[in-house]
Amino acid sequence: MDMKRNQWVWAAGFALLVIVTMGTVACSTATPHNDVDQAGIEANIRAQIATHYPGETFDISIEVAENGTVTLGGKVNDNDKKTRIGEIASNTPGVTRVVNNITVGE
Repeated sequence: MDMKRNQWVWAAGFALLVIVTMGTVACSTATPHNDVDQAGIEANIRAQIATHYPGETFDISIEVAENGTVTLGGKVNDNDKKTRIGEIASNTPGVTRVVNNITVGE
């Protein structure tokens, strides 16, 4: 009986060790809560621009910082487009702030 009890205690201890180790690894590989999906935000903004302006192409840059700040750059041909693209970026989930450096010109 003592042999079976020792085996059970050893198995329970080993299982507990595995659970604690897995929890530690999961916690250490998790990203901080304030990190954002930078590539996902950029893709979302580009998709919304394409939906809003079908058939048009724009030479704009979209940089997304880890804190959710989006910086827009490049050129469009009228001020309404600059404003609307800024609004699209502002209304995108995960964006905390927009710096609209898009210029207007031909």
